[in-house]
Amino acid sequence: MKNLIKQDYKAKTTSFFLLKEGEKIDQKYISFLKKSYGKNKKDIRLCLHKNPKAKHHDMIILQQRKNFYTPHKHLKKGETYHIIQGSMACVLLNNSGKITKVCKLKKNEIFRTPLNIFHTMLPITKYVIYHESKTGPFLKKNDSIYPKWGKKLISDKRLIEKFKKTIYKHIN
Repeated sequence: MKNLIKQDYKAKTTSFFLLKEGEKIDQKYISFLKKSYGKNKKDIRLCLHKNPKAKHHDMIILQQRKNFYTPHKHLKKGETYHIIQGSMACVLLNNSGKITKVCKLKKNEIFRTPLNIFHTMLPITKYVIYHESKTGPFLKKNDSIYPKWGKKLISDKRLIEKFKKTIYKHIN
């Protein structure tokens, strides 16, 4: 799309920025995300803020059910998720990895993660598209805290599948 700056090659996922602020985000941008996903089968995000150093970040994100997103927390930042298409589970965990809350979100529903609480997102549909809003700037290694128990979880596909099944039981 001509209104977008080429992708941010330093980001974990394919990322695009708007050329100018004040753009209305409508179906053409959602279609762009879905079309890109259809070609590449990778997560993608459209950043509405100017750059990773911005003090406030708004992103339209497409994530896939087949992926697993490592639980993490932020000491000074919360995140707000507003579902545009599909559905996802927002999962809160205590410091030892025990699930404390599972919240299923559908189109037009909103959830905000608390500060200093481990959380993860789990797309329920083939993919989910949502708006994420949070305080910037993005600090790379200093932005998120990953639990020690998370390393074991992400290194074992059986544990990931068991975790996902547990979440699906909570929401069905």
